[in-house]
Amino acid sequence: MRDYVRYIAKRILMMIPILLIVSFLIFFLLRITNIDEAAIIIGERQSTPEVRARVIQEYGLDQPKLLQYFDWLRGVVTGNFGIDYTSGQDVGELISSRIPVTLGLVLISSVLGMVFAIILGVIAALHRNKPIDTAISLFMLFFSSVPSFLVSIFVLIILVQFVPGYSFVGSFSNTAEFFQRISVPAFIMALGHLALLGRVTRSSMTSQLQSPYIVTAKAKGIPDRQITYKHAFHNAVIPVLTVAGMSFASAIGGTVLIEQIFSLPGIGGLLISAVQAHNFPVVQILVMFMLLVYLVMSLVVDIMYVIVDPRVKLK
Repeated sequence: MRDYVRYIAKRILMMIPILLIVSFLIFFLLRITNIDEAAIIIGERQSTPEVRARVIQEYGLDQPKLLQYFDWLRGVVTGNFGIDYTSGQDVGELISSRIPVTLGLVLISSVLGMVFAIILGVIAALHRNKPIDTAISLFMLFFSSVPSFLVSIFVLIILVQFVPGYSFVGSFSNTAEFFQRISVPAFIMALGHLALLGRVTRSSMTSQLQSPYIVTAKAKGIPDRQITYKHAFHNAVIPVLTVAGMSFASAIGGTVLIEQIFSLPGIGGLLISAVQAHNFPVVQILVMFMLLVYLVMSLVVDIMYVIVDPRVKLK
């Protein structure tokens, strides 16, 4: 247990400089074009010299950019993520209201994709070079090649034509409506996960089934089921976990198009609208949030290595 704690503490310390470097880059890259932030904040309100001066002073826009960065960074560390330029809402509250939709979408699609990818990948490996292997491989190749937005448009056409009762709008006021709204987008995202993870599972499982220790196990008379699931699959699942963890982390950013197409109020759509409106505080926090999710999932995958295969040591 002490090794786990020491390793996790070491990895967290390694995350800090990465987060600091990215926060610095995103802060200054957004402002490299000298966008008039005061005009964005004022928006459609009548702009007078007095109003403009008050906004500049209130948001600290009269300070040097480096000082603005440190003020923003200090606020982030203390839980003050800033104010939305367009709505005046607290950025933390705005993002937290969007996270359940995106998180639900990513979790459901990742779980569905991983479960069916492992099942189909193992079946394909066990029937290598047979018709069922060919069919599964073609299925996974197709969905790994076709962009998710194209599949989304195709599914939308089918829904409009054959499911007239399907709703594209709603308030997510109850659990039933929540799952009704995200079920189709989650299924589409799951196809992408399935195609990627399924191919990795098949390749890894095929490699293990051809290993010398499997031949030895068969020679000893160990039942095929035990060889397949206790020995081959146990070793084959490690690369699958790596890809699954990184796939989950990247899916947070991958929801951008899906949320736009299906009008889902998640953080992906929020990021697009924030970039278009030059809403810097929202963009900065969302980029940092996505990076943090990726780093945390990388840590989780490394720990899962040790749990699945004790031969792997934490260093």
